[in-house]
Amino acid sequence: MIISRLILKNWKNFQSVDIPLNPRTFIMGPNGIGKSNLLDALRFLADIARPEGGLSFALQIRGGLEKIKFSAAKKKEAVELEVHLADSVLSGTYYRYSLGITADPSGSPRLAYERVRKSGELILNRPDRMDASNATSPDKTYLETVKSTTIRTVSISTNNDIQELANFLGSISYLNFNPILFRHQDPFPPADIPGDPFGRKILQRAAKMPAPEREKRMRIIDDILKVAVPQMPKLRFAPSDKSDSLSLEGTFDIGRPRAKYGQDKFSDGTLAAFAVLWSYWEDDPLLILEKPEVYLNSGTIHRLCLIMYMGSAMAGKKQLIISTHCAEFLKHDLYPIKPKEIILLATGSYKEGTKAFLASDISQIVEDMENGMSADEAVPHYARPMDLVEMLSEFMDSGHDMDDE
Repeated sequence: MIISRLILKNWKNFQSVDIPLNPRTFIMGPNGIGKSNLLDALRFLADIARPEGGLSFALQIRGGLEKIKFSAAKKKEAVELEVHLADSVLSGTYYRYSLGITADPSGSPRLAYERVRKSGELILNRPDRMDASNATSPDKTYLETVKSTTIRTVSISTNNDIQELANFLGSISYLNFNPILFRHQDPFPPADIPGDPFGRKILQRAAKMPAPEREKRMRIIDDILKVAVPQMPKLRFAPSDKSDSLSLEGTFDIGRPRAKYGQDKFSDGTLAAFAVLWSYWEDDPLLILEKPEVYLNSGTIHRLCLIMYMGSAMAGKKQLIISTHCAEFLKHDLYPIKPKEIILLATGSYKEGTKAFLASDISQIVEDMENGMSADEAVPHYARPMDLVEMLSEFMDSGHDMDDE
């Protein structure tokens, strides 16, 4: 399954969002526009659905309900999130999960509603009779209680459906890789952030895999990195001083032929490329990559994209959502990026917040690409902030008198 649509209301700096998602989706826009906040809506649902998570946890690590609520929203308005899940972009919505969060009179966060639809049929609608029988408003989602042995007022088959939904959302993977935390894990707590957003536990997860499967993946990654890092002809796993983990070891033709170096000597780019590829081949159905270009040059990006885009183009493979400033991710001859796969963010009025729309909504982009321009040529102009000339032009056109300042 994939997440085929994301709908938000009063979420962070977005007053309203209703945007389709593809098996391969790119999010672009200037600094500070809210790319991370848009991605965090999916991470929020994942934090609720994970076994170690829950609604209270997801709110707590973000500073509370007031920190995720659109600042121009009215006090009684709810923060609302909705995702549609489908087998593919060509099939209809299979699951539709809707969640509203508000505050009770004391200011504590509570469910305004929680709904699940399967193939259009409403199978969960909260608050329900069990919620009404409690003296307090519901403060837990069904996603986090579905594994309980106590079945609520839904059938066992419905409970199983919601379990499938919770498993999917809870397995969303997010990577904003940090090579410093990867190299030196002990001095930088905490190391147990759910979802491992910085890639600190990749080697621990690798250590838990069956050795044949682990080595098979490493051989594939090694072959890819030989092109991106020509001075490193061999990458392998090596024993670690921790019983539950592994370390990386590379053979480099630097200083002397085939010299061996540990991961503490690897470049940031080499570690980042390994982390991206390893995360991509993990079993999670959706991988969110935030700013993966930070440590990578254009040649490495092109090589990584070839592998990842090939997988996303195949039915039943991993869904990929990339937040980036780098047009290099939009450049691919074998699997050309289409305007409908690119989400652009732009500033609206203070009451509207940030606006999200598809590149396919801009006729000039569509026309340019139909005339032979690639996405990396047609789109970046619309993902940049206004330049100084545009700002001054708008300032003067507004009729504002500078002498009044």
